[in-house]
Formats: sequence, C-alpha cells, structure tokens
Amino acid sequence: MGQGYPLLVKADMGFENPAKYEFLNRGVSGNRVIDLYARVKNDIIYLKPDVMSILIGVNDVWHEILEVPNSVDNDKFYKIYSMLIEEIKEALPDIKIKEDRGTVLLCP
Repeated sequence: MGQGYPLLVKADMGFENPAKYEFLNRGVSGNRVIDLYARVKNDIIYLKPDVMSILIGVNDVWHEILEVPNSVDNDKFYKIYSMLIEEIKEALPDIKIKEDRGTVLLCP
C-alpha cells in the first residue's frame, strides 16, 4: 500500500467501513505521465476499479525544469494525460475518477 496518501485513504475508509473496500495502489515512485500511460491497461483497465485516484505530474515537472533527457513539456503532458483519461473512460464508463487538480508548484 505504500506510505503516502493511498494508505491514509485506506486507513480512514477502512476504519469507517471495515472489509467493505479493496484498495490497490499501483503508483510507482519516480514515474511520469508517459510511464503511467504505458501501464494503463494492466494497472487500471484490466483491474476494473469502481473508483480511481490519480496523482501524477511532479516528476514530469522537475524533469522538464532540469532538462532531463526524454522530459515531457506542458503541452505534451496535457495531451498524454488527456489520452489516458479518455482511454480509461472509454473502457470503464462507470468509473469514478478522483484527480488531484489542486497541486501548486512553489519556486524560490
């Protein structure tokens, strides 16, 4: 389950409703949007979840800022992310997707 927000959600919901939910954490530390898109079928579509939470983009940002080879600029990130969401919704039309849209990058 890891030690990040998926564990906190599982602990909270599991406390309120023991054994009601099954939680699967498919997050991979260091992954970028292109990595998630490459895993979309195995890690999301084939598992057929009812609810899915996505937290992606932090690694994409720092790779772009530091000009790491194969980094993804903002436009490409948006295109790939949009394709990811579209593919998931097409395969799993009833899925509820919880996206983190409140992330703010602070720079010195």
